[in-house]
Amino acid sequence: MKFLETCWKSSLMIILLINFILRLVIYWNTVIFNFSDYQSYLTAVDTIHNKGVMPLLSGNSLFAISYIGYFAKYILGSLDIFFVFNCLLGTLTTWLIALLTIRLTGKPLSGMVTAIILTFYTEFMVFSSVFYTPVLMLFILTLFTVVIFSYYATNSKTNLYLFSAIILILFIITFFFKPELVFFPIFLFVFAFVFIRKQRILFQRSMILVLILFSGILLIKAFGIYKKPEGGVIANDFIFFGHTDYGGDGGEGTFIYPENKARYEESWKEYCYKYRLIEPTIKDRNRFQFLEIKKFIIQHPLKWIDIQFTKFFRTFGVVPESTSFKILYTGLLKDKLWLTSLIVVAPVAIIILMFVACFDFSVLRKLFISTYTRSKDLQDPQDRKTNYFLYVYLLLFFYYIMATVFFGQYQERYRLPVMVVFIIPVLGYFIANFNKKEFLNQTSLIIRGALIAIFLTIWVFQAKNAISNKERFNNAMESVR
Repeated sequence: MKFLETCWKSSLMIILLINFILRLVIYWNTVIFNFSDYQSYLTAVDTIHNKGVMPLLSGNSLFAISYIGYFAKYILGSLDIFFVFNCLLGTLTTWLIALLTIRLTGKPLSGMVTAIILTFYTEFMVFSSVFYTPVLMLFILTLFTVVIFSYYATNSKTNLYLFSAIILILFIITFFFKPELVFFPIFLFVFAFVFIRKQRILFQRSMILVLILFSGILLIKAFGIYKKPEGGVIANDFIFFGHTDYGGDGGEGTFIYPENKARYEESWKEYCYKYRLIEPTIKDRNRFQFLEIKKFIIQHPLKWIDIQFTKFFRTFGVVPESTSFKILYTGLLKDKLWLTSLIVVAPVAIIILMFVACFDFSVLRKLFISTYTRSKDLQDPQDRKTNYFLYVYLLLFFYYIMATVFFGQYQERYRLPVMVVFIIPVLGYFIANFNKKEFLNQTSLIIRGALIAIFLTIWVFQAKNAISNKERFNNAMESVR
């Protein structure tokens, strides 16, 4: 540990080099690219070449990534260049997260631990080999978070203007790949008024940030970056499956079981008959789906709550993420079923259990006290500004938990931003700043022990259900053959 502390820069470079090489090794052994979820993005690369243009928005898909793929394939000469670039972005994200952790804690060891954990977080490494947006969005989100830290920490008006402009640009860029931050300004506005309105500097900076982000949304709309699809309506399936019991075992993005599909079609038929819909449109179907959501929540509120918790524990669970599994099972770990499952699942389970086991409740207490107390020993201006950022960082963490798990249907790949940008850096901090006294505190031990018991119990049932459900198991195996 002392070696890492004294030679942390060279050690971090070695870790980052390993990170990049592992990504390349996985990519060069990947044989599946045409996943059904991502095929349209690859197809769009050739469409851009053949027709010269591709709408940025088509249905529920954004095709900015296809323009990057087009540049790699037809301008630079090989689509492989895109994937190498994707690997590089993943490594740069690891570097930025490590530096942010070091900057926040003042301890190089916390950044080192963070970089090591990120390097062995399988899903994060594997997604560099997929023609899709997660790694790119993680890089942009990380940059966005780093610049927000600088925005809250700076004393210079010039720097404040500069960081404001960069935040606006990064925020707008996210809309070209996945508009996952679109509701964050609302969260920040409520947070500023309800929780921090008496903290003048924090309140002012936060309200200015709200205005910056809202102006980004207005610019997106003003310049017509998103062209409306035919009929001006986008299908509502994402929300629908996340808030009814039609999707698989609850909250999943497809029917999976024939009886669920039959029940849906019967309800849809009755709806069309009731409202005399001869040729129903997407708008009609969306209305039907919203009524189904409303009916389900009103008639079965406990079942709806159960689905939301099911999505949470499945998102942060032990069933292998499908894309990561397919890449490794058909490539680097050819036909090694259980080894592939273990390598995909183990890092997620270990990281979450370590996060709970190492969680230091005193950090939250100190954060609150150092912001609201007027004690002389807690008046360091820079510490206070760092704490201002930490409040927004926690809000962003909460926002991503809500968006990842509760906004729509269950999609296990959406846990990446929560794990990479929030859980793993905080875990790195906890490990590097291990507090034995707090760890052995009786109350915190009971809380951590209960949470670990809950996770382990649910994971056992998840694993049992995944293995015992032969129909789903065979379908999953068939999809990679």
